Amino acid sequence: YLAPGYFVTPKVGLRYLNYNLDKTAIGQNDKQSTTIPWMSVDTGLIFDRPMKLFGQSLTQTLEPRFYYVRAPYKDQSQIPLFDTGLADLNYAQLFTENRFAGGDRFGDANQLTAAVTSRVLGESGQEIVRGTIGQRYYFADEKVALNATTPLRTARSSDIIASLGGRPAPAWSVDTTMQYNVQDTRMQRA
Repeated sequence: YLAPGYFVTPKVGLRYLNYNLDKTAIGQNDKQSTTIPWMSVDTGLIFDRPMKLFGQSLTQTLEPRFYYVRAPYKDQSQIPLFDTGLADLNYAQLFTENRFAGGDRFGDANQLTAAVTSRVLGESGQEIVRGTIGQRYYFADEKVALNATTPLRTARSSDIIASLGGRPAPAWSVDTTMQYNVQDTRMQRA
């Protein structure tokens, strides 16, 4: 649902994994499968107002966004890893259903991402500057691990992701992002 000033995108999915394996380890089934239902709701508001800066007519936006994901726990510890890893935490990853990259794992989830973006747009609608900040909040501990040695998350929130970027001149664009670790109260990376 998309309208001037807001959007709502509900999704419902079913992840089905099926493996017919050769040369399995002792005690491992050669046929394995799992079915994982999931749902998400992505919603946001878009407020804008006219502004003037250095005699130029501009538009400033304020865009709060909320993204909820729910996927139940399904034991996947006996399913082998062929091409899967833990996805990197970045701004785009805050708005995805699965914390894993690849097809061998689908993470359990009961989480909400909250973010806000503000933009300054030129008369033609071109983005001049943008600032964004977001964080994910967890309502349950993780249960699906990449493998037996991977620690599970127990924190109630993710690191904070913040970004500042824009186009200061027609042929130039800049973008900088930082990740702040709230548990250790330090900059994780930038």
